[in-house]
Amino acid sequence: MNPVDFLKTIYLGDRSCKAILIYSWDELVKLQVDEISRVRSSSGQWEFYNDENIEDGFLVFEEVQSISFKPENFLPNDYINDIEVHKLEGSKYCRFVLYIGSIGQDRHPTEIEICITAANMRLENKQGHNVP
Repeated sequence: MNPVDFLKTIYLGDRSCKAILIYSWDELVKLQVDEISRVRSSSGQWEFYNDENIEDGFLVFEEVQSISFKPENFLPNDYINDIEVHKLEGSKYCRFVLYIGSIGQDRHPTEIEICITAANMRLENKQGHNVP
């Protein structure tokens, strides 16, 4: 499934970023989420479906070409507010844009924009197994 359609099968409302792992030599970026739900309804909405929830699962970005954080100097450690995916014309790559909150020691919230250019995206459970 292409990344644009695949992202429509994932629900991350009220879910938080626990970790970001960068595997440079493998061209992988893994974003750990406290819980990932799947969207399986014909309406395209989550509808509180929890049968396939993945606790402490990972969004895995493959064949990563670049990653950037704006603004710099903040740790993404709060809610995942949104994820966008844009197919790069004439390329196998997509630009994934994640908007994730950061709460610093001063308790002041900041939204971080993480841009990842990658060929694909998939899910893993906390044991490192792919989730269809």
